[in-house]
Amino acid sequence: MAPIDLRLRNLENGELLLASFDNEVDAGLWLHDRPPMMEVLGVIAQSDDAAIHAALRRAVRDLDDAERAVVERLDAEAERAYAERKADEARRADEERAAYLETMRTADPARPMQVAWSLAGGFAPVDPMDPRDITDDVRAAVLAWVRERDGWVADRGLVVGEATVTVWPLAVPEGESRVHRGGQFVPVSGPTA
Repeated sequence: MAPIDLRLRNLENGELLLASFDNEVDAGLWLHDRPPMMEVLGVIAQSDDAAIHAALRRAVRDLDDAERAVVERLDAEAERAYAERKADEARRADEERAAYLETMRTADPARPMQVAWSLAGGFAPVDPMDPRDITDDVRAAVLAWVRERDGWVADRGLVVGEATVTVWPLAVPEGESRVHRGGQFVPVSGPTA
C-alpha cells in the first residue's frame, strides 16, 4: 500500500491544504466521510496503479448544494482575480513597451547597433524595436565579416548560416572598424558541388 496525499480547499476560508495518509484505505475512508465544507482538489498517490486512483475518485463524497455554491463563488472570484492580474500585466507591458519605444526613438542614432544576418532571412536588427535602418555600408561590412568566417570553416565543408554582430551604423569612430570585435556566428553545411 502506498502513501496518499490529498490536495484540499477549506471552503469556509479558501485555504489550500494537504492531507497525508499512510495508505489508500485510510484515504478512501476519509474521502467517503469527507468533512463538510472541505473540497477535494486532487489525489497525489505514490503509485501508478490506475485502479487506486479510480477507487479514490469514486470514494469522494459528492458536494452538497451549499458546498457547490461556495465552490462556484470561490472559483468565480479566482477567475476574476486572474483576469484582473492578466489585464494589469498587459497594461504594464504596454506602458513599458511604449516607454522603451520612446527611448529608442530619441536615442543617439550613431550608437552601436546589433545586427542579425542569416542565409535564409538576410539582415535584421537584433532589437525589433530599434527604428534605425540597416544601411548599405553596414550590410557590406557584415557580409565581409561573414565571408571572412566562411573561410575559417570552409575546410570542413561549412559556411556561416547565421551571424550576430555589433556595428557602428553611421560614422565609424577613429581607430575603430565598422564591425565591433566579438560577433557570433553559427556554421552550417555548405552547398554541395
